[in-house]
Amino acid sequence: MGGVTTKPYARRSDLDALRGFAMLLGIALHAGLSFTPFFWPVQDTQQNELFGLFFSAIHGFRMPLFFLLSGFFTAMLWRQRGLKSLLSHRLRRVLLPLLLGLVTVVPAVGLISGIALTSGTGVDEAETAKNDIWSAAAAGQLEEIKQYLAGGADPNALDSAFGTSPLAWAALHGQTAAAELLLQQGAEVNRQTRDGGTALHAAAFLGRTEIAGLLIRHGADAQIRNTSGMTPRQSLAVDWELTLYILALLKVELDEDEAKAGRREIADLLGGIENQGANSAASLSDRLVQITSMPIFSSPVFHHLWFLWFLCWLVVAFAAYAAVADRLKWQGPRKWLLLSPARFLWLIPLSMVPQWFMGLTMPGFGPDTSIGILPMPQVLLYYAIFFGFGALYFDCDDRQATLGKSWRWMLPLGLFVVFPLGLEFSLGPFGFREALLPPSMTRPFAVALQVLYAWIMAFACMGLFRTFFVGENKSIRYMSDASYWLYVVHLPLVMGAQWAVRAWPLWPIVKFTLICLLVTGFLLLTYQTIVRYSWLGKLLNGPRARPE
Repeated sequence: MGGVTTKPYARRSDLDALRGFAMLLGIALHAGLSFTPFFWPVQDTQQNELFGLFFSAIHGFRMPLFFLLSGFFTAMLWRQRGLKSLLSHRLRRVLLPLLLGLVTVVPAVGLISGIALTSGTGVDEAETAKNDIWSAAAAGQLEEIKQYLAGGADPNALDSAFGTSPLAWAALHGQTAAAELLLQQGAEVNRQTRDGGTALHAAAFLGRTEIAGLLIRHGADAQIRNTSGMTPRQSLAVDWELTLYILALLKVELDEDEAKAGRREIADLLGGIENQGANSAASLSDRLVQITSMPIFSSPVFHHLWFLWFLCWLVVAFAAYAAVADRLKWQGPRKWLLLSPARFLWLIPLSMVPQWFMGLTMPGFGPDTSIGILPMPQVLLYYAIFFGFGALYFDCDDRQATLGKSWRWMLPLGLFVVFPLGLEFSLGPFGFREALLPPSMTRPFAVALQVLYAWIMAFACMGLFRTFFVGENKSIRYMSDASYWLYVVHLPLVMGAQWAVRAWPLWPIVKFTLICLLVTGFLLLTYQTIVRYSWLGKLLNGPRARPE
């Protein structure tokens, strides 16, 4: 019991509210995914690129913030109640809900996903077909390709939606004749798409052996890396579940055995041209991609409940730290290391280490998601840094909220400067990164800006909530309690609502708002009438007395 503090400590209502807000943001994040060309089972007929920005802006900081707060409250429980009480509490509030979710919510997510992936959009595909060189290349329409080229179409232009070249579209859809025609008509074999990949990346990803051979014969460079640092060989290692999502998004049918056989043949082809004469071992990134592509890491077991599984791992690690701290009677580091601006000097480079190894199989902004039995080591380490900072922050006893006092300038700096720059260097959606930096410097800046955004937004949100939610508020506390139930259960309902409205001829913002309101309202009703005062509510939030 050496870690139990004797000094009084008022519960931070602002951080309670912020943790609930982070959970509720997740509902909005998932509700918007059907309106953007993301790898999501449900694709709405009404798309808007602003939802992609919305997703990236939230994803870039939401779960880092959540784990920071989780570390804070974990340390609070330890200091106030002791290690044994902490472990008992986390067993009841984290592990048991996770196990219940695995046999209820997760199967429902799988069921809805399967229905959505096999049902299509519910509209006439002929009505939504586009007439351009990219769709012609994807469909293998040779005469149409010739007509577009004769009319002045650029064989190397990137489409506005996906930033992909006609040659890459032909490779993705297995249109060998179309690929050969495009190469004959001036298509650059090494033309890079918006994410830095080439047609060879696309062919390798889907096991298009014939096209891969064609591209290699025309001089395809197997050493080119996309913005995530992936070579075409690394594209071979993308797990099948993620591949299925992308196939559904592209409306491509591909047999799993056929694709995997094709990938093995392409691996042999690439073996003959990659690293000729080189004896060096594969890079750490290559090895990490190979390891984390194993089913034990990549098979979707936990879906959106992965964060509970991560908390289990982090609490075990924290228990080891707490046991040593109890024995040594250690009360935490010097406050200035965490509260002064000097914290960025060690937080940014430390966080860049795991961030560097993310986005290797699929480019993105922010941390990767790990939903397998074993957490991906780089993702677990990334969140462990935020969790650990939160735990150490508790020992700073920052009752004056020094950490977030600069939120008024940090919040706009993060949203309007760091975020757009980080997104551009990561994915290139705005098209100006080449004018600012050489390609060799794009990834280091992207990684640095991604972690800077996560930390700035986390601290800014803490300051914002300290300003406006410092006192106890029954309504805010109620929503904080309810947010756990809402987030754990929301995903199958959100996906079902997305599927139901996918073909409605309404603006995306209208359908998005409708989904959020209906799902949140329904779950609040169930929380009040079924969960809050039941054994389930006690499991999630502790006992709550029913008002007289």
